[in-house]
Amino acid sequence: MLKKDIGISKSIIFLLFSIFFIVGIITFKDYGISVDEEFQRRSGFYWLNYVLSFTFFNELNNAVAIKLTQITGFTLSPIEGNQFYGVIFDLPVALLEVIFKIDEPKNYFYFKHFLNFFLFFFASIFFYKLLFNRFLNSNIALIGTLFFILSPRIYGNSFFNPKDIVFLSLLTIALYFCFKLIDKMSYKNFIIFAVFAALSTSQRIYGIFLPLSFVAFYFLSTLAKKKDLIYLPGIIIFCISFFIFLIAFWPLLWSGPVENLILTFKYFSHHYLLDDIKILFNGEYIKANSIPYNYIFTWILISTPILYIVLFIIGYIQIFKRFFLKFINIKIDTYYYDLWRGIKEKKDLFILFNITCIILYLITFNISMFTGWRHVYFINIFIIYISTYAIYRVNLSLKSYLKKKLLFSTLMIYLIFIIYKMIVYHPYQNIYFNSFFIKNIHEKFEVDYWGLSGKKFLEDILILEKNKNSIIISTASYLPLERSLKLLDKKDRKKIKIVGQEYQNADYLYSNFMSEVDKISNDKYKIPSNFIKTNEFILDNIKVYEVYKKNN
Repeated sequence: MLKKDIGISKSIIFLLFSIFFIVGIITFKDYGISVDEEFQRRSGFYWLNYVLSFTFFNELNNAVAIKLTQITGFTLSPIEGNQFYGVIFDLPVALLEVIFKIDEPKNYFYFKHFLNFFLFFFASIFFYKLLFNRFLNSNIALIGTLFFILSPRIYGNSFFNPKDIVFLSLLTIALYFCFKLIDKMSYKNFIIFAVFAALSTSQRIYGIFLPLSFVAFYFLSTLAKKKDLIYLPGIIIFCISFFIFLIAFWPLLWSGPVENLILTFKYFSHHYLLDDIKILFNGEYIKANSIPYNYIFTWILISTPILYIVLFIIGYIQIFKRFFLKFINIKIDTYYYDLWRGIKEKKDLFILFNITCIILYLITFNISMFTGWRHVYFINIFIIYISTYAIYRVNLSLKSYLKKKLLFSTLMIYLIFIIYKMIVYHPYQNIYFNSFFIKNIHEKFEVDYWGLSGKKFLEDILILEKNKNSIIISTASYLPLERSLKLLDKKDRKKIKIVGQEYQNADYLYSNFMSEVDKISNDKYKIPSNFIKTNEFILDNIKVYEVYKKNN
């Protein structure tokens, strides 16, 4: 059995996590509002209203009902028909908004940004514990955790993405307790894992992969170790508990658990709202409900730091090779004919199995996706785990202390470079690309699909036209710029009027290049000839938006 490596001191680890937290606290108000946040806020109040209908908290219920009527907008999708999104985060936040009487729009969005970040910060601690649980080496666990935190797109989304990052965070915690259960099968660990597996699944249906794969691995283990059958009652309790907790955490399931689970799978497998939506991918406009098989791979490759990808490929090949060699050399008549040698290999194979099955599922069933790979950001957990595994294997192969020190020094230098890039991109880490060789990337891939740049644009316009009492703005893109108004002060909100594609009624025209139609053949967002470009926002050679002013 491996001994725990003392490695880096706990005080340094605590210091680094403290710095991470402080940076988040200082900067969480820097981020704009994403296009989904208003819908998720309304979803939280919708389901809070539903839950309170079973109680006698009449005053609270009335306050929630009033809030619900106030969340409107012609670009806001109705909850009815789109009720399949989890609310394990949005519902409690809606309740807190009422309890703390947060009425100013920018305050409740910033409040949610803080909570979003805090959950990700909390999950990063569990990711460190997860890696240390597997590798028993604080240096390697810390490097892996820094990879996890310093994934630019994930980090940026951790402030404003109320769906994908919340799911990633909950799944990270659930995976840690899954590893604890693999270490020790006990009724206590069965229940704890059931709780967190249900929490993550209630946020996004993809979370069901984790409990399903755990149960599958249990039955695989019984093929080699019949004595593991003594844990079968625990597995049954786990399955029942998981389903009970899932229903408890997800109000959608209260009226019909099985039926609504099936409807949820169907909804996310083929999103009907995307039937007429086109997305820009590698210079071409493709149907969002019919993406090519290389869509996920391409997006991960161009928007993840290169070193993480290289290490992932090395680690994936190593784990797969070990599994494959064991599989072809299994001899049933021997004492030990498992697919893994010990718990540590079992955990590695478990991670490999999950990411492989998820990717195959997405490709085989042509699952609807758009705006990058944000819908599957959660697989970054597995990518970073496997990258960390590669570092672990390389470190084991190095016999010299000097070579080990050189390895970690090289990794730290690269991470310093990534930190520098994240500072350059701030607060737009969500549009990070690693492919410096790609020119005019805004013409090949969607960049500001969250619409975060709207905040900067509006603030700049207010400064430019500070003497005007009314500024009329049109949007030459598929972006509800109205959302960004809510991050302005009340007096500034009154100055600005958004008129959509009514170009000739506008003083200024804003475009962040987003389109739901093929711009090559459709002139919906064509800039009128009487508008002249007056400004553009370019970040790290990436054009984020353009500003045009009417030529009078």
